[in-house]
Order: sequence, then C-alpha cells, then structure tokens
Amino acid sequence: MTGERALTGPFDSEEGERARRTTMRLLAATGGPAGDFAAEVLAGRRQPHELLAHGPVLDEFVEEARGWWKLLDALPAEERERLAAGAWSSLERQVGEMATLDADTAVADLEELATRAQAPPAPSRRPRPRDDEDEDWADRSYLEPL
Repeated sequence: MTGERALTGPFDSEEGERARRTTMRLLAATGGPAGDFAAEVLAGRRQPHELLAHGPVLDEFVEEARGWWKLLDALPAEERERLAAGAWSSLERQVGEMATLDADTAVADLEELATRAQAPPAPSRRPRPRDDEDEDWADRSYLEPL
C-alpha cells in the first residue's frame, strides 16, 4: 500500500474501544441473536467485525436497513445531502457519548426492563356488581338455597 493512507475510523482510538465495549455490553443485555453475539464478543470468542456475517443478526440488520433506506429515500435531496455531510461528525459525537456512558447503570436498567417484560401480567379481576344477589347464582353450590 505504498502511497495510500489508511482510513482511520472513530473506533480506532482508546475512546472508540471504550465505546465499542459499552455498545457490546448494552447489546448483550438486550438478548436475542445480536445480544447473544455481543456476549460472545465480550467473552473473547468472536470479533465485533464478524457481526454482519452472523446469519440471524445479518437478517435482522438487513430488514432494519431496508426501513432506513426507505425513510431516507423519502426525504428531499437537500435534506439527504445535509445528513450525508454531517454523518461523520455525528458518528464521532455518538462514539464519544457511548465512551462516556455509565455502562453499569445502563446495563442494569436494560436488565430490569427485560425482567419486567418477561414477568407475566397480573391477572385482572373485575369486581362483580353486587346490585342483584341472584346474578351470582352460577357461582353457588347447587345445595345452597337461593
């Protein structure tokens, strides 16, 4: 690669590595195929760049990307150009925010939300109207006098 300069990305720094690790921790806390993959990265069994080669995650990513593509295509050309011009600085800002995020608190919040989402809803029993005592005849023993 004589004469060529390597492109450095926002993850190629210490801050970028912290952001990547935080992202993987948050992703692992969410579960699902991407979360399982992120847990493998955190355990050292996979590399982050393999994410898009992981079948279930790839399928999910492609579906989400199609939605974003449609959304962006619906924007006026000037708006798309403005977004494209600011994309790199936006990515760098988001990496910086992720690098300084309190990952322990965020993971705990995600785990709490997941626990609540998995808990079965409390059964709702509406109180029966007591206007007429004879309305509850079906609940009475057949030996009980009406």
